[in-house]
Amino acid sequence: MPLLLYNGGLLLLIVLFAPIWIPWVYFTAKRRHTFFQRFYMPSIPRFADMVRNQRIIWIHALSVGEVLSAEPLVKQLARQKGAERLVFTASTQTGFETAQRIIVPYVAALRYFPFDIGLSVVRALKVIHPAHVIIVETDIWPNFLFLLSRRGIPVDLVNARLSDRSLRGYQRIAFLMRPLLRKFRRICVQTGLDFTRFRRLGVPCEKLATVGNMKFDQTPIVTSAEARQALRARFDLPDPSLVWLAGSTHEGEEELLAQAYKKICAMGIGALCLIVAPRNPERAAEVASLFSTAGIAAVCLKQVEQAQETPKAVVVVDRIGLLRDLYALADVAFVGGSLVAAGGHNPLEPASVAKPVLFGPHTEDFRWICQTLEVAGGAIRVATLDQLTDRLAALISDPSRREAIGQRAQRVFFQHRGAVAQTLAEIEFQAERGKRCGC
Repeated sequence: MPLLLYNGGLLLLIVLFAPIWIPWVYFTAKRRHTFFQRFYMPSIPRFADMVRNQRIIWIHALSVGEVLSAEPLVKQLARQKGAERLVFTASTQTGFETAQRIIVPYVAALRYFPFDIGLSVVRALKVIHPAHVIIVETDIWPNFLFLLSRRGIPVDLVNARLSDRSLRGYQRIAFLMRPLLRKFRRICVQTGLDFTRFRRLGVPCEKLATVGNMKFDQTPIVTSAEARQALRARFDLPDPSLVWLAGSTHEGEEELLAQAYKKICAMGIGALCLIVAPRNPERAAEVASLFSTAGIAAVCLKQVEQAQETPKAVVVVDRIGLLRDLYALADVAFVGGSLVAAGGHNPLEPASVAKPVLFGPHTEDFRWICQTLEVAGGAIRVATLDQLTDRLAALISDPSRREAIGQRAQRVFFQHRGAVAQTLAEIEFQAERGKRCGC
């Protein structure tokens, strides 16, 4: 009955909003490409010959953050099972583009995740022929899980977490979520709090395991002094200026960053260059204009590379794929999505390269990681513009403090690795137990 209600509601929404979504898809090349890729998954050339008599593992991650979480898992599975047995999907274009950069070498194929309608899911299952499905963190869809269950294909949810907001949302539709979550063979959660929250949604204890956060298992950022100097030259950053990197920023944050930057510059405590990497690179021109309106000379990276502009104090990154290396270049890192109610983003990338980390009060999506960094003295939380300015000024003027905080952040990163191994142990144990029990 819940599935019938879901599909009925889904059909109603598709019909009612057709005058909106059809033109939106048709007249936007990017949306049109993504839409058809997700509606009817393209075949994988020569895949049938490649996978004959192989048990294919389908790994799925929603967007950029989940793809980054999945990277160490995919690499380990490729080593253990062979890349030819792995197929990876992502739902968003930015997630797909990230997977093209970091996942493709370790899998047989990369595709967009299908829409949760019967035709699309059945087509995807026909293309991939999975023997096992692994979903990373989130993206739980009724028709997808139902069809997997009906075909006897085991599915595991790994690196799972439940924020306050997600828990409240799932509880509102508990009639649908409870039977859906029970479709998972195993749910490997990040923390004890996540374990408790999944229990509140009716997931049996025997399906749950607390294994830690796979984000700690991401490959540490390693860059040479020559590579960092080349990156400085690419951004046309003057020596010996310090670099403040604001990563994964959201609308509403850049205004506060601009005000903080002006105040820091007015203090005269040292030359400071600001690099801003918006979460959505398509906003780069808008962000640069915002700084310019605030009286701060700012350009997009493309303009710097094309020598269209003289060097500016603020450079806005207009593409994906640079943020990890930029954290290695930075002297101080601010992690965005946290000064506005966006749940925050991953602070482990700057922590892995021993950078002092600042973030705002809204870190619900990375609550445990941020709290752990704070307690260890490897990160600083700021709640207001004045706090951001004061803490940043203190770090800029004190190199030894920057180094000490960065070293503590890096220790946290290395101390909590190992979630991938525990996750695979849980999945393999469950698979072996299923064979012994004849499940």
